[in-house]
Parts: sequence; structure tokens; C-alpha cells
Amino acid sequence: MPGKSKILSITLDKKNTYKITTSLGIHFRVPKEIILEMSLIEGGELSDSDINLFKSSIDHFKVRNMALTLLDYRMRSKKELELKLIKKGNNINTVSKVIEDLEYKGWVDDEKFCLAFGRDQVNKNKIGPIALKYKLKEHIDSLSLIEEISDKIYSELNIKNIIMKVLIKYPPEKIKKEETLKRKVINRLQRKGHYWQDIDETLNKYLNL
Repeated sequence: MPGKSKILSITLDKKNTYKITTSLGIHFRVPKEIILEMSLIEGGELSDSDINLFKSSIDHFKVRNMALTLLDYRMRSKKELELKLIKKGNNINTVSKVIEDLEYKGWVDDEKFCLAFGRDQVNKNKIGPIALKYKLKEHIDSLSLIEEISDKIYSELNIKNIIMKVLIKYPPEKIKKEETLKRKVINRLQRKGHYWQDIDETLNKYLNL
């Protein structure tokens, strides 16, 4: 029948992977999940549209497995996962569909990722809101979500307590006596992305304890 081919054989190729041979001499190596999903059996027929759907399903399964491997290593944002999958040479439309499916299942969640990432950055590096927002922009594009996450993190972790953890490394009496040291401390906090007002208020409190 024009436009159709018959499935001559379905044989185990590797663990959970099967080789399909058709009457038109077309060979596929496919995961077991796709065979079950498409109800493929020996003697069955494949139209051109079936084969195109078949190839699309194989690509989707391959990209999905790549994504799950990356997510198994650690949490990732949608943007980061997308860039990594496209960099590996995958079709952008397939990548988008895979990520959409993973988002629906809750396996990719920008808010959860950025909250965990942001808390870790603040706790480890004592960074301020300016630096945190800059770092979050590397992982998500939504400015409103970045603002929301930053506000939430600094409502949990008091900004002045964070600055104080940097200041306690320097004896207050020494800071009072050495203007160069005071400037060094202020510069360090500014490099960490803290606002001047927070630095000034916390430093004055520290020096007058």
C-alpha cells in the first residue's frame, strides 16, 4: 500500500531499547516506553505520518532523558535547562515541549529553584539585594519574579544581620582608629551588593555597641 510500510520485526537491541525493521528497509532503535505508548507490534503498519510521529516521539524521549539527567544532578531553572539542552544540539521546539511537560509535573519550578539558590548564596557569601538580583537574572528572565524572590529571602534573613556577620571579622576599635580599614570594610560590603543605607546603619550600630 503506497505510503505505508509493514513492521517486519521488533527485537531487543540493548537494555530497554529495541530495533524495529520495516518492509521499506527503514530501521529504528527506540526505547521500550515508545513501543508501549504507540502500541507497536510485528506485522503492524506504519504510515508516513506514523513514522514522523514516531521520530518526534523518539526525539522527545531522548531530550526528556537528557533533562532528567541534568535535574538528577541538581535543581535547575527553566532558562538554564533550556540553554543546556539546546547547546547539546537538540531542536528548540522539542526542548520547549519537554520543559513544558516537566513544568506541568512540577519537576521544573523557577520559584522553588531561585528561592533555594538565593538562600544558599546569601547564607554562604553574605551578599546583598543588588548582587542577588544580578545572580538571579542569570537563571530567570522575569523581573517581577526576581523582585518577589529577593523580597521573600530578605524578609526571612534580616539584611542587617547578614552585614553584621561580615563586620564581626573586624574589631570595632580598629575600624574606628584606621580610616583605611573602615573604607576597606565598606568597599567589601558594597562589592557584595549591599545598599549604602543598610551598610551605614549597620556599621554605625556595630561601632557603637
